[in-house]
Amino acid sequence: MATVYGVNKTKNLAPSHQNVIDPSEQGARVRWITDSYEAAGVAKGSSIVLGGKIPQGAQILPESKIYHDALGSNSAIAVGTTEFGVELSASEATTSAGTVELGADVDSFGTKETGAVEIWVTSSGSGALTGTLRLDLYYAMA
Repeated sequence: MATVYGVNKTKNLAPSHQNVIDPSEQGARVRWITDSYEAAGVAKGSSIVLGGKIPQGAQILPESKIYHDALGSNSAIAVGTTEFGVELSASEATTSAGTVELGADVDSFGTKETGAVEIWVTSSGSGALTGTLRLDLYYAMA
């Protein structure tokens, strides 16, 4: 049976000036953004921008969520950034109260933003959104 090591663990085992761990991946500061919006008949295809700008080089952490009320029949939201569109969460039904996890899949986890971005929530269902949305977003950067 073999023992294998992750990329950063390997760097820790043999530190050198060529083998440096990116500061945003170990020991980075975590920052928090919160915001809310009270939707009142937000039509399909409309967007709601929440929170402040997330700086270039930041990594959105998978503990980030959007909490929501039951937003109406046939309602759904998709969540992304100005940079990528809907990479944080594809269309999620919002007909009952719940949470939408942001960036919690293997492809979006740990991806650095290549520019300053904002969080966009797009109404993607056939029904209008009516109710409260709350952003709870964490990001790490050196």
